[in-house]
Amino acid sequence: MDIKKILFKTNSIDVEKSLPDAIVFISKDGRIQWVNDLAADIFETSRMHLLTSNISDFIETGLNIVYSAITSNAQVIAKLNDKETYFDMTAREIEDGYVLDFRDAQNSTPVNKEEDPVIINREKNNFLLKLSNDLKSPIQSIVGFSQAMSDGLGGSMSEQQEKYIKIINKNSVDLMYFIGKLLEFSQSETALKSPEKKPLDVVSLVNSVVKFNEQLYKGKEINISVTHEDGFKKTINTDTDILKNILQDILEVIFKSVDMGDVNVNLYNPTEEFLSSKNIQSGVYTIISLSSSALLLSENDLECMFDPYKIVDSTNRKNVLRAMVLASVKNMVQSLGGTIWVESQILKNTSFNVLIP
Repeated sequence: MDIKKILFKTNSIDVEKSLPDAIVFISKDGRIQWVNDLAADIFETSRMHLLTSNISDFIETGLNIVYSAITSNAQVIAKLNDKETYFDMTAREIEDGYVLDFRDAQNSTPVNKEEDPVIINREKNNFLLKLSNDLKSPIQSIVGFSQAMSDGLGGSMSEQQEKYIKIINKNSVDLMYFIGKLLEFSQSETALKSPEKKPLDVVSLVNSVVKFNEQLYKGKEINISVTHEDGFKKTINTDTDILKNILQDILEVIFKSVDMGDVNVNLYNPTEEFLSSKNIQSGVYTIISLSSSALLLSENDLECMFDPYKIVDSTNRKNVLRAMVLASVKNMVQSLGGTIWVESQILKNTSFNVLIP
């Protein structure tokens, strides 16, 4: 691969200005494909070692911060793993990967951690994750003891007391679920888990997740089906656990929002024309579309669908939990090198579409 030729093909990269900086070219899954000498210097290792590594091995949050730089089209702060060393980083998407430019690497000045929102948010998330047991344990006790009392293990109670205990149990179960999703969202933002991609049968995985969720739609008037087109490539190379969590969270959002209707999980390989219409780079992808005929969303819903920070200050605040769950889903999908979008047709259905390479 001639990185200089690739760089010259795009107007978004100023080659004369960029090459004197630390330059790293990575593939879509974060594997380092090419570096210049200055990049090897700032990572304090050899070029040979870099070419057998992933960008996540050197930069905190790895691909997530790359996606952040590309999405915002702005400079971001990159921190080396296990070191208080920071660089200004820009990123551009070109052909089969991304070009990362670490500017002013030799003269980088320390970042004021008290002022940088990216660092503050990451440290906040790490703080929450370290306190996960302290947050969960008291609620688990309330759930357990209230359930035991409701079952009569604490002795007989009056009708009014039974009513109060059931309310306490229900609210504590809801709070436990909320805390779990808050911690999941925090973990997805900090990118603590790097994808471990292996071959898997995606149809079998989808069927197993649907079966696991039977209790969520049991007793409701919901018809669920899993379909895929003829010739669909069932075997894909991705992280099983991350994809399972993505499907689980989306199905929970659907089943907790509706009591009736059809829910369909459709799998297909998109055509080149479809990819072009979505401004997605040409390649081989799998799309998992989870749709509900009863989940109807407004424009306001769609606007804040993946942004809990935005929705908490809006009139749709009651949907902050859903936005938090879907924000986690979006972060996990991006960690796999994919993308997610929602389509809602009035009086027809709403579909959550997950595209992964």
